[in-house]
Amino acid sequence: MKTRTTKRTTDSLRPAPRGVISRSRVAKDDVLAVIVDVDNGHEYYMAFIDSFSMNGRDYVVMYNYEPDDGNHQDPEIVIMRAEHHVTGEQYFKSIKNKTELADAFDFFYRRFEEAGG
Repeated sequence: MKTRTTKRTTDSLRPAPRGVISRSRVAKDDVLAVIVDVDNGHEYYMAFIDSFSMNGRDYVVMYNYEPDDGNHQDPEIVIMRAEHHVTGEQYFKSIKNKTELADAFDFFYRRFEEAGG
């Protein structure tokens, strides 16, 4: 899936279509984004966890941000390849190669452990 994004901070984030966003799951200075699937126009609210470069490619780690109404399980992380279009827009692409995805996850997890996570 190709996506593009508009970054927002929690101060400028408007309520999601399903209700008011609780600030309890995302710190005030975290970066939130609305990811738009360019194929079908569906919007996803995402919180950024990390970004890194590996083997000459850029990656971003995010989780699906949903209002905290007590009914949601812990979020699952998503690792996508980050690319910039010639127009300057940032695109995120699903990683279809299982080896590349595993390597990216291992790289992220090592960074996470080194940071004391």
